[in-house]
Amino acid sequence: MTLGGLSYKLGDLDRAGLKTKVEGSAETYRQAALRIAALTPPPSLARAHEMYAEAVRLYGQSAAEMLRVVGDGRDEHLVVAQPLSMHASEKLLQVGDILWPNEYKPN
Repeated sequence: MTLGGLSYKLGDLDRAGLKTKVEGSAETYRQAALRIAALTPPPSLARAHEMYAEAVRLYGQSAAEMLRVVGDGRDEHLVVAQPLSMHASEKLLQVGDILWPNEYKPN
């Protein structure tokens, strides 16, 4: 997501290219959300499951916001999308801390 937005701003992608890139990501997030919702984690992993689902939801919101750029060409949508994506990434790091405490987690 971030790379797509950067590529668009740097002129490496036009709006059609951004649309293709973001739509693929949006579909991945949609499918992931469905799979996550179908899971019933054990109580010990309920918090991690909830946080992971929230991260995927935030990524989906970020993708939806980025697609608005395609529709109207306003870069403000990228400004709205970026913190959503960043917050999602932070959630995933927190999930990693729950699943693998005291372990090095490459980014």
